[in-house]
Amino acid sequence: MTGKERIITALQLGTPDRVPTFEWFIDTTVGKALTGNTDPIEIVDALDIDGINIRPDYSQNFIDESTFLDEWGIKRKLTGDCIPCVIESPIKDITTHADYEFPDPKAPHRFASLEKTLNYFGDKRAVILNLRDGFSDMRDLLGYEEALVQLMLEPGHYSNLLNRVIDFNLELARAACSRYGIKIIATTDDVANADGLLIPPEKYFEIIGPAFKRVIKGYRDLGCYVIKHCDGDVSKLIDFWINCGINCLDPIDPSAGLKIDDFKMRFGEKICLKGNINCAGSLQYGTESDVEKEVKECIIKGGKSGLILSSSNTIHRGVKPGNYLAMLRTLRCTG
Repeated sequence: MTGKERIITALQLGTPDRVPTFEWFIDTTVGKALTGNTDPIEIVDALDIDGINIRPDYSQNFIDESTFLDEWGIKRKLTGDCIPCVIESPIKDITTHADYEFPDPKAPHRFASLEKTLNYFGDKRAVILNLRDGFSDMRDLLGYEEALVQLMLEPGHYSNLLNRVIDFNLELARAACSRYGIKIIATTDDVANADGLLIPPEKYFEIIGPAFKRVIKGYRDLGCYVIKHCDGDVSKLIDFWINCGINCLDPIDPSAGLKIDDFKMRFGEKICLKGNINCAGSLQYGTESDVEKEVKECIIKGGKSGLILSSSNTIHRGVKPGNYLAMLRTLRCTG
């Protein structure tokens, strides 16, 4: 089987020839230590990973060596992590959001990285398009604190802006699917932490829930499988997300006390599970033997059907290169 076939089989709750794997991001320092390369495409190829996560491209106007404005008007700073941090958001007053102009979803450069990756891999590996399902765009446009505060203070304006966000992401999805035949979309919007939801459940279901349902239906109507990522304790949302149509959940966050065998028993006949090797535990602080043990346990508890094995978030800079290699080696011997 190809990597693409393995991942699609897992998303269909089938049993591939071996359990597939891919990561949201592999830090370039870790990738270089293992492969000698810093290009994400070449790292994935050299490590023989089954899929790769690709985001749309947005131009960057650098203010200094580490700070830039992107096309959204968001000021970001390079910190050495996978994703630059937001240091200033463009919408200062949610009541005037109608004056804010979104980037052009059909700009010629929007899918340059996606096109390059597809040309490189063809059907050998799954190319996963990483879009949004609502909250992360709101967080970036308003600022993290304001995205939470304005949900409570200005629910009408919040809903209107959120629906503009959903329309934009659906437009991106339509363009990518029609132009490149994309079959897998991932959304990596976090709405929880280890203690539970960031948002009162009643507000989530009243305001964010309908938008989430609409965007997931839109992705599914395009013929795509949908992988939903969210850190933290998502116990209060999992049934709703499944009813909305997600095909896969990532991760079953060990830092929040969630157990993959519990989720497999409760939801394994409905959705694929992705994870769950602890990137804040064994991958970062453990030994290669610790990682090998955790991989074997994950496969036993998660089963070889409907499982995509990966870290519990990303292969970040703190992950020991040898531990990630041990994860991949053990997977191929066990899965």
